[in-house]
Amino acid sequence: MLFSTATGYALRALAALPEDGTFSLAKDLASRLELPGPYLAKILQGLVQADILESVRGPKGGFRLTRPSHRITVGEVVAALEGPEAMEGCIMGFPTCGGDHPCPLHDAWGAVKAQVSTSMTEATIRDLQLMDLRHQKEALGRSLKRS
Repeated sequence: MLFSTATGYALRALAALPEDGTFSLAKDLASRLELPGPYLAKILQGLVQADILESVRGPKGGFRLTRPSHRITVGEVVAALEGPEAMEGCIMGFPTCGGDHPCPLHDAWGAVKAQVSTSMTEATIRDLQLMDLRHQKEALGRSLKRS
């Protein structure tokens, strides 16, 4: 896995948030997504600090997106949770790897990093929501065919 479990959970939770701006409780998201509640709540708080989510305490509170899902990129979420240098450095861990002293995977990893970086800056939370809707429809179609 290229990124942490926390990043995967965050992307799933962000895609599950309602687009209408209503608040969702972390425990409800965790239950619906079958994720560990306290861990998800901690991840969501990190996204509040990164200004991706807004949170309000109380029975009508919870978490919601700070802006429309089509304006939040996957790259933003990755940078918030993994750090801005998540894709930097040598894939083999050599501290001196670079243009002057490339490791055996330097050029190949550079091409992969460029493609991943482009994909993450183009993909938005809305794209993830649309993909999730397609998967749900396909799953429903498969279950209806079995009936």
